[in-house]
Amino acid sequence: MRKQLSFTTMIAALALAACGGNDEVEPGNLASGDSLVPIADEAMLPDTMPPAPPETVYTERPTPPAAPPAAPRPRPSPPPAAAPAPPPAPTPVARSISSGTTIRTTMIDSVHSRVTRAGDQIRVRVANDVSDSQGRVVIPAGSVVTLAVTEIAPAGSKGGAGTLAMVARSVTIDGESKAISARATDFEYQLKGRGVGTGEVAKTAGGAAAGAIIGRVIGGRNATVIGAIGGAAAGAAVADATQDRDVVLVAGSPVTITLNEEFET
Repeated sequence: MRKQLSFTTMIAALALAACGGNDEVEPGNLASGDSLVPIADEAMLPDTMPPAPPETVYTERPTPPAAPPAAPRPRPSPPPAAAPAPPPAPTPVARSISSGTTIRTTMIDSVHSRVTRAGDQIRVRVANDVSDSQGRVVIPAGSVVTLAVTEIAPAGSKGGAGTLAMVARSVTIDGESKAISARATDFEYQLKGRGVGTGEVAKTAGGAAAGAIIGRVIGGRNATVIGAIGGAAAGAAVADATQDRDVVLVAGSPVTITLNEEFET
Protein backbone atom coordinates (compact mmCIF):
# COMPACT_ATOMS: atom_id res chain seq x y z
CA MET A 1 0.00 0.00 0.00
CA ARG A 2 2.77 2.34 0.71
CA LYS A 3 4.33 1.75 -2.61
CA GLN A 4 1.08 2.40 -4.43
CA LEU A 5 0.55 5.74 -2.71
CA SER A 6 3.96 6.90 -3.50
CA PHE A 7 3.40 6.31 -7.23
CA THR A 8 0.05 8.06 -7.13
CA THR A 9 1.44 10.93 -5.23
CA MET A 10 4.17 11.34 -7.77
CA ILE A 11 1.73 11.42 -10.69
CA ALA A 12 -0.37 14.07 -8.99
CA ALA A 13 2.69 16.19 -8.36
CA LEU A 14 3.67 16.03 -11.93
CA ALA A 15 0.17 17.07 -12.96
CA LEU A 16 0.27 20.07 -10.67
CA ALA A 17 3.66 21.02 -11.94
CA ALA A 18 2.41 20.88 -15.50
CA CYS A 19 -0.47 23.15 -14.57
CA GLY A 20 1.95 25.66 -13.12
CA GLY A 21 0.84 25.25 -9.54
CA ASN A 22 3.30 25.37 -6.62
CA ASP A 23 1.08 23.51 -4.23
CA GLU A 24 2.07 20.02 -3.66
CA VAL A 25 -0.40 17.44 -2.75
CA GLU A 26 0.61 15.76 0.31
CA PRO A 27 -0.27 12.26 0.56
CA GLY A 28 -1.96 12.99 3.80
CA ASN A 29 -4.22 15.58 2.24
CA LEU A 30 -5.94 13.07 0.01
CA ALA A 31 -9.26 12.01 1.15
CA SER A 32 -9.60 8.50 2.18
CA GLY A 33 -11.96 7.88 -0.70
CA ASP A 34 -9.73 9.43 -3.33
CA SER A 35 -7.97 7.18 -5.71
CA LEU A 36 -5.38 8.17 -8.19
CA VAL A 37 -5.57 6.35 -11.48
CA PRO A 38 -2.51 6.42 -13.56
CA ILE A 39 -3.01 8.36 -16.84
CA ALA A 40 -1.87 6.56 -19.88
CA ASP A 41 0.67 8.34 -21.97
CA GLU A 42 -0.95 10.18 -24.93
CA ALA A 43 0.36 9.28 -28.33
CA MET A 44 2.71 11.90 -29.56
CA LEU A 45 1.98 13.79 -32.76
CA PRO A 46 4.36 13.16 -35.56
CA ASP A 47 7.11 15.66 -35.97
CA THR A 48 6.71 15.95 -39.72
CA MET A 49 4.74 18.98 -40.90
CA PRO A 50 3.47 19.43 -44.46
CA PRO A 51 5.80 21.61 -46.46
CA ALA A 52 4.83 25.16 -46.83
CA PRO A 53 3.33 25.98 -50.20
CA PRO A 54 5.82 27.53 -52.54
CA GLU A 55 5.84 31.24 -52.47
CA THR A 56 3.62 32.66 -55.17
CA VAL A 57 5.54 35.01 -57.38
CA TYR A 58 3.44 37.52 -59.23
CA THR A 59 4.87 38.66 -62.53
CA GLU A 60 3.37 41.42 -64.61
CA ARG A 61 1.58 39.96 -67.57
CA PRO A 62 2.28 41.86 -70.77
CA THR A 63 -0.67 43.78 -72.05
CA PRO A 64 -2.04 42.05 -75.16
CA PRO A 65 -1.92 44.17 -78.29
CA ALA A 66 -5.08 45.96 -79.03
CA ALA A 67 -7.24 44.16 -81.53
CA PRO A 68 -7.57 45.97 -84.85
CA PRO A 69 -10.83 47.75 -85.22
CA ALA A 70 -13.45 45.61 -86.81
CA ALA A 71 -14.02 46.36 -90.44
CA PRO A 72 -17.34 48.07 -90.93
CA ARG A 73 -19.93 45.61 -92.02
CA PRO A 74 -21.05 46.45 -95.53
CA ARG A 75 -24.56 47.63 -95.72
CA PRO A 76 -26.76 45.34 -97.72
CA SER A 77 -27.46 46.65 -101.16
CA PRO A 78 -31.02 47.69 -101.64
CA PRO A 79 -32.99 45.24 -103.75
CA PRO A 80 -33.01 46.17 -107.40
CA ALA A 81 -36.00 48.09 -108.44
CA ALA A 82 -38.58 45.95 -110.12
CA ALA A 83 -38.52 46.33 -113.86
CA PRO A 84 -41.56 48.17 -115.05
CA ALA A 85 -44.13 45.92 -116.55
CA PRO A 86 -44.00 45.99 -120.33
CA PRO A 87 -46.84 47.84 -121.88
CA PRO A 88 -49.59 45.59 -123.13
CA ALA A 89 -49.19 44.51 -126.68
CA PRO A 90 -51.39 46.54 -128.94
CA THR A 91 -54.44 44.72 -130.08
CA PRO A 92 -53.94 43.84 -133.72
CA VAL A 93 -56.26 45.74 -135.95
CA ALA A 94 -57.98 43.66 -138.56
CA ARG A 95 -57.22 44.64 -142.12
CA SER A 96 -59.45 43.64 -144.96
CA ILE A 97 -60.10 44.16 -148.64
CA SER A 98 -63.58 43.96 -149.99
CA SER A 99 -65.17 41.59 -152.44
CA GLY A 100 -64.54 42.60 -156.05
CA THR A 101 -60.99 43.83 -155.38
CA THR A 102 -58.66 42.89 -158.24
CA ILE A 103 -55.14 41.59 -157.64
CA ARG A 104 -52.46 41.61 -160.32
CA THR A 105 -50.25 38.52 -160.37
CA THR A 106 -47.69 36.78 -162.56
CA MET A 107 -47.63 33.09 -163.43
CA ILE A 108 -44.96 31.03 -161.67
CA ASP A 109 -46.01 27.73 -163.24
CA SER A 110 -47.33 27.09 -166.74
CA VAL A 111 -50.55 25.55 -168.08
CA HIS A 112 -50.86 23.30 -171.13
CA SER A 113 -54.05 21.53 -172.07
CA ARG A 114 -52.16 18.38 -173.14
CA VAL A 115 -50.75 17.79 -169.66
CA THR A 116 -52.70 19.98 -167.23
CA ARG A 117 -55.89 18.52 -165.81
CA ALA A 118 -58.79 19.91 -163.79
CA GLY A 119 -57.79 19.96 -160.10
CA ASP A 120 -54.13 20.72 -160.72
CA GLN A 121 -52.67 23.57 -158.69
CA ILE A 122 -50.94 26.52 -160.33
CA ARG A 123 -48.98 29.22 -158.47
CA VAL A 124 -48.96 32.92 -159.20
CA ARG A 125 -47.04 35.73 -157.48
CA VAL A 126 -48.67 39.00 -156.39
CA ALA A 127 -47.15 41.82 -158.43
CA ASN A 128 -48.03 44.84 -156.22
CA ASP A 129 -49.06 45.57 -152.65
CA VAL A 130 -52.79 45.22 -152.11
CA SER A 131 -54.01 47.76 -149.51
CA ASP A 132 -57.26 48.41 -147.69
CA SER A 133 -59.30 51.62 -147.81
CA GLN A 134 -56.98 53.25 -145.25
CA GLY A 135 -53.82 52.50 -147.19
CA ARG A 136 -52.69 49.63 -144.96
CA VAL A 137 -51.10 46.73 -146.82
CA VAL A 138 -53.19 43.59 -146.61
CA ILE A 139 -51.45 41.38 -149.19
CA PRO A 140 -47.85 42.46 -149.80
CA ALA A 141 -46.17 42.17 -153.15
CA GLY A 142 -44.38 38.85 -153.58
CA SER A 143 -47.04 36.82 -151.77
CA VAL A 144 -47.84 33.55 -153.53
CA VAL A 145 -51.43 32.71 -154.47
CA THR A 146 -52.34 29.10 -155.22
CA LEU A 147 -54.86 28.63 -158.00
CA ALA A 148 -56.71 25.45 -158.87
CA VAL A 149 -57.58 24.62 -162.47
CA THR A 150 -61.31 23.94 -162.54
CA GLU A 151 -61.80 23.56 -166.32
CA ILE A 152 -59.38 23.07 -169.19
CA ALA A 153 -59.88 21.87 -172.77
CA PRO A 154 -58.13 22.43 -176.10
CA ALA A 155 -59.80 24.28 -178.91
CA GLY A 156 -61.55 21.64 -180.99
CA SER A 157 -62.28 21.72 -184.67
CA LYS A 158 -64.53 24.26 -186.24
CA GLY A 159 -62.49 27.06 -184.76
CA GLY A 160 -63.27 26.60 -181.09
CA ALA A 161 -61.65 28.96 -178.59
CA GLY A 162 -60.65 26.44 -175.94
CA THR A 163 -61.48 26.46 -172.25
CA LEU A 164 -59.45 27.46 -169.20
CA ALA A 165 -60.83 28.45 -165.79
CA MET A 166 -58.92 28.86 -162.52
CA VAL A 167 -59.90 29.84 -158.98
CA ALA A 168 -57.77 30.97 -156.02
CA ARG A 169 -57.68 28.73 -152.94
CA SER A 170 -55.02 30.25 -150.64
CA VAL A 171 -52.42 32.98 -150.33
CA THR A 172 -49.15 32.71 -148.41
CA ILE A 173 -48.22 35.90 -146.54
CA ASP A 174 -44.93 36.01 -144.60
CA GLY A 175 -44.83 32.22 -144.52
CA GLU A 176 -48.41 31.82 -143.27
CA SER A 177 -51.06 30.35 -145.54
CA LYS A 178 -54.52 31.94 -145.49
CA ALA A 179 -57.65 30.86 -147.29
CA ILE A 180 -58.86 33.15 -150.04
CA SER A 181 -61.82 33.01 -152.40
CA ALA A 182 -61.13 34.52 -155.83
CA ARG A 183 -61.12 33.62 -159.51
CA ALA A 184 -58.83 34.33 -162.46
CA THR A 185 -60.71 36.91 -164.49
CA ASP A 186 -58.23 38.39 -166.94
CA PHE A 187 -55.33 36.60 -168.62
CA GLU A 188 -53.98 35.96 -172.06
CA TYR A 189 -53.09 32.56 -173.36
CA GLN A 190 -51.99 30.97 -176.60
CA LEU A 191 -53.77 28.51 -178.82
CA LYS A 192 -51.01 26.46 -180.38
CA GLY A 193 -51.87 24.28 -183.34
CA ARG A 194 -50.76 20.69 -183.30
CA GLY A 195 -48.42 19.54 -186.08
CA VAL A 196 -50.09 18.55 -189.32
CA GLY A 197 -48.87 16.78 -192.41
CA THR A 198 -48.62 18.09 -195.99
CA GLY A 199 -52.14 16.83 -196.72
CA GLU A 200 -53.54 19.02 -194.00
CA VAL A 201 -51.55 21.99 -195.27
CA ALA A 202 -53.19 21.53 -198.70
CA LYS A 203 -56.61 21.66 -197.11
CA THR A 204 -55.91 25.19 -195.91
CA ALA A 205 -56.15 26.24 -199.60
CA GLY A 206 -53.63 28.88 -199.13
CA GLY A 207 -55.29 30.15 -195.94
CA ALA A 208 -53.32 32.13 -193.36
CA ALA A 209 -50.83 30.01 -191.50
CA ALA A 210 -50.26 30.92 -187.88
CA GLY A 211 -47.85 29.64 -185.33
CA ALA A 212 -50.20 30.69 -182.55
CA ILE A 213 -53.47 32.39 -181.95
CA ILE A 214 -53.77 34.63 -178.89
CA GLY A 215 -56.90 34.21 -176.82
CA ARG A 216 -58.01 36.16 -173.79
CA VAL A 217 -60.28 35.28 -170.92
CA ILE A 218 -62.24 38.19 -169.52
CA GLY A 219 -64.46 37.69 -166.54
CA GLY A 220 -64.56 34.02 -166.35
CA ARG A 221 -64.61 30.88 -168.11
CA ASN A 222 -64.38 30.40 -171.85
CA ALA A 223 -61.74 32.13 -173.90
CA THR A 224 -62.56 34.95 -176.21
CA VAL A 225 -60.28 34.94 -179.21
CA ILE A 226 -59.32 38.52 -179.91
CA GLY A 227 -56.91 38.10 -182.77
CA ALA A 228 -54.52 36.03 -184.79
CA ILE A 229 -50.89 36.65 -185.42
CA GLY A 230 -49.23 35.27 -188.53
CA GLY A 231 -45.57 34.57 -188.80
CA ALA A 232 -45.10 30.88 -189.15
CA ALA A 233 -42.66 29.93 -191.84
CA ALA A 234 -43.62 27.52 -194.57
CA GLY A 235 -43.87 24.00 -193.28
CA ALA A 236 -44.41 25.15 -189.69
CA ALA A 237 -47.31 24.05 -187.57
CA VAL A 238 -50.56 25.50 -188.84
CA ALA A 239 -53.98 25.96 -187.36
CA ASP A 240 -57.28 26.25 -189.10
CA ALA A 241 -60.89 25.40 -188.53
CA THR A 242 -60.24 21.69 -188.87
CA GLN A 243 -57.31 21.36 -186.46
CA ASP A 244 -57.30 21.07 -182.63
CA ARG A 245 -55.28 23.69 -180.82
CA ASP A 246 -53.84 23.45 -177.30
CA VAL A 247 -54.48 26.08 -174.67
CA VAL A 248 -51.13 27.26 -173.32
CA LEU A 249 -50.45 29.76 -170.52
CA VAL A 250 -46.71 30.16 -170.01
CA ALA A 251 -44.80 31.12 -166.85
CA GLY A 252 -44.35 34.87 -166.54
CA SER A 253 -47.73 35.65 -168.10
CA PRO A 254 -49.85 38.26 -166.28
CA VAL A 255 -53.02 37.05 -164.57
CA THR A 256 -55.59 39.19 -162.78
CA ILE A 257 -57.64 37.58 -160.01
CA THR A 258 -60.79 39.07 -158.48
CA LEU A 259 -62.01 38.45 -154.92
CA ASN A 260 -65.33 36.63 -154.61
CA GLU A 261 -65.68 37.70 -150.98
CA GLU A 262 -63.96 39.90 -148.41
CA PHE A 263 -60.43 38.91 -147.45
CA GLU A 264 -59.18 39.74 -143.93
CA THR A 265 -55.85 39.37 -142.12
